[in-house]
Amino acid sequence: MKTALNIITLTLLVSSPGVIGYAETTMSKPREIAQASNQQAQSLPVALPDDALVWPKSGSSIIGQLTALSEQGLTISKNNFSQTLSLSEVNRIEFQGDVWIRDRQGRRVRKFRSEDSSKTKQEVWQGVPIRAFQLQNPETASLRLGTVLSREDLQDILSISKDSVYIVDAIEFDSSGQMMTIKATPIDR
Repeated sequence: MKTALNIITLTLLVSSPGVIGYAETTMSKPREIAQASNQQAQSLPVALPDDALVWPKSGSSIIGQLTALSEQGLTISKNNFSQTLSLSEVNRIEFQGDVWIRDRQGRRVRKFRSEDSSKTKQEVWQGVPIRAFQLQNPETASLRLGTVLSREDLQDILSISKDSVYIVDAIEFDSSGQMMTIKATPIDR
């Protein structure tokens, strides 16, 4: 009987750290998943200039305001006329003109891009999924870069966006029309 009790005690002592270690690993996974989801969910507000110059793969360029952008395509509008193109038909969009942003007090102000363009460095974000770009109106969009940038780079960009606004300079589409490269420049609010 004493031998059986020693074997049971020894078995419990040997297996307990493994069970506890497994429980700790299992308990920490939801926190890691939540942190990764939070990083992906953080959105960067971006501003879009007055005019979008769309360069299709064939044909001539189209200029107007970008009024829709999704995995299905994009829409350019000007003077009560709209044209929708499939993203597989588009090489790039170049943005031109001034931009309207919100200042620290929430007032809508016009920013002249030439004011700050020589003072700051353009950011280039490659491999951005189309679904990560959410156009809110022709002047603003939100961009989820959590799947594209490292956590540190994303935090740097979000910290810069507290005092600045990123102005989209260009969007280039890959051959599949599902991924894009975004070029943007921060300017002070």
